[in-house]
Amino acid sequence: MKRLLVILVVLFVVAGVLTTAGILLSDRPLTIRGQKILTLTLDDTVVDYLPPIHMPFVGTLERESLASIYRAVAAARGDDEVQALALTIRAARMGLATAQELRGLVLSLRAEGKRVECYLETAGEGSNGTVAYFLASACDHVSMAPAGELNLVGLYSDALFLRGTLEKLRIRPDFFSEGAYKSAAESWTETEHSPAAEEALATLLDDLFGQIVGDVATARGLEAAAVESLIDGAPYLPSEALELGLVDELAYPDQFWERVDARFSGVQRVELAQYRRSLSRPSGPRVAVVFAQGTILRGGSGVDPWTDEMVIGSDDMGSLLDRLAEAEGVSAVVLRIDSPGGSALASDLILRSVEVLGRRKPVVVSMSDLAASGGYYIAAKARHVVAWPATITGSIGVVGGKLTTRDFQQELLGITHDELKRGANADMYSTLDPFRPEQADHYRRMMGETYETFKGHVAEGRGLTADEVEAVAQGRVWSGDRALGLGLVDGIGGLDEAIAAARSEAGIAEGEEVRIDFYPRSPGLLDLLLENQPLVRGSLSAEVVFRALTPRPIGTLELPREIAALADL
Repeated sequence: MKRLLVILVVLFVVAGVLTTAGILLSDRPLTIRGQKILTLTLDDTVVDYLPPIHMPFVGTLERESLASIYRAVAAARGDDEVQALALTIRAARMGLATAQELRGLVLSLRAEGKRVECYLETAGEGSNGTVAYFLASACDHVSMAPAGELNLVGLYSDALFLRGTLEKLRIRPDFFSEGAYKSAAESWTETEHSPAAEEALATLLDDLFGQIVGDVATARGLEAAAVESLIDGAPYLPSEALELGLVDELAYPDQFWERVDARFSGVQRVELAQYRRSLSRPSGPRVAVVFAQGTILRGGSGVDPWTDEMVIGSDDMGSLLDRLAEAEGVSAVVLRIDSPGGSALASDLILRSVEVLGRRKPVVVSMSDLAASGGYYIAAKARHVVAWPATITGSIGVVGGKLTTRDFQQELLGITHDELKRGANADMYSTLDPFRPEQADHYRRMMGETYETFKGHVAEGRGLTADEVEAVAQGRVWSGDRALGLGLVDGIGGLDEAIAAARSEAGIAEGEEVRIDFYPRSPGLLDLLLENQPLVRGSLSAEVVFRALTPRPIGTLELPREIAALADL
């Protein structure tokens, strides 16, 4: 037994040494001298943040994310040796606000005199390519594969309603909501959008469509009406896209690179990831950027390995924010939110940590594709909030209830139950029967209290009256553009604008070098060996499945799925 203990101790020590050595070696910047063209290929879903993984002697394994792209582009803007960026867009998927952030980075490079060449392999392949083209349009020059497709067809929303299916299965939905526009439960209770839900969704689509039209028109030197007409006439063959002025060239990849290399004769190509590794970290004041991605639940953060669903755990997020409050050298915190909401209790716990942190250091919120329901809840008391025009936010309301299955079990499956209880409402959360009238009254009262609490936080954080909050609440979603006019956010922009606001709030002098640190950090080798994994916990699939089968938590803050889907067009 003692010998086994000694072996384990030795293994842990060796693991620690290897991990430290690997991190130190991987953190040594590469040396890339001379003029360069940076290259970036987008061929997967673009998420806000993927923590780098440090592997001993292998180096740092870092998958591209918006955060990693931002770090490199921010440095390249002031680097005289960087001549251009060559962006290849393949099967990239992203929300419209993410595309606006990437467009902003492209345009910021161009503003510094860097040329941006785009190779658009296809704008959709038998699918909607509107967002892919929207991103490509920001470049100086757009090349397209001769056999590609230009599916600039606009925006489409298709909501799934299960009421008819539930009726056939004899499953009864029993849901309630606070807020006339809070429509997350309608997929269970209706056969089509309610008038309020259709109104909110139609307004949102109008806003996002107008943003696409306006930005494409500006980028391609066209009138907005002409772009709307082009969208109505899509899809287009590559030859038609070229003739209509939507692209500048039809070329295969080798032809694209031949032209780029000829334009920048003798200039080396460097992958964006390599360039990022060549950067040295500034030594000035630190601004921590904390990424909150996914559904908000109690407990630990994690990723479901079956569905890739991300979860913001109130325990882990609260602990991280508490540590940053105490961290010396961290002058301000940017909380980057991409969340459709979730548990009201978990959201409230995280908001408390944001509030406590804000008493020590400035907290600025940057909204990504989604910051709605619980995602807006945790942003409500930040000192400054910025969003992209296409950010989906608001949804200040509450929904909750359960699906009941007695008839399904008894009439279709032959299952019977023999129940005993002590306490008049001991069966309140049973999934066998709907709430009795007195139970429904209790449930509505509790949801009403959650709604009032939510609105109270918004009123306090945003400096609004109760009536002003009620006017923009009721569960209605807004585009970031409209949210600005309604007082729900303070400015339009992304990480650049949020970091600038954080610097200003922290009193960091203009021009002073600032170190940007991204959180949460990835688990180290010892964390993996000890199963202490703050980012990747055990499978959440069972919890995700049962969430649809058991009573929803009181005061669930959730965005309707058809609206959330707009963030991944």
